[in-house]
Amino acid sequence: MNKKVQVSFNCKKCGEKLSWSDDAIDSTKISCQKCGEHFGTYADLRHTAVEATKSKVASILKDKIKGR
Repeated sequence: MNKKVQVSFNCKKCGEKLSWSDDAIDSTKISCQKCGEHFGTYADLRHTAVEATKSKVASILKDKIKGR
């Protein structure tokens, strides 16, 4: 089993995929590059991504335990 868990964020206003610079720090404000909608800080999005990843991994493990 070699599954990857990928998390990405899309703008809720216009649908554009969010991106930020590689040198973003926790306090970096993240906004949509297309429409300017604000999404919080890099720390906020990182936390959301970690929680989504934990949930996905738990789901994968649950399926494996059930033999799916």
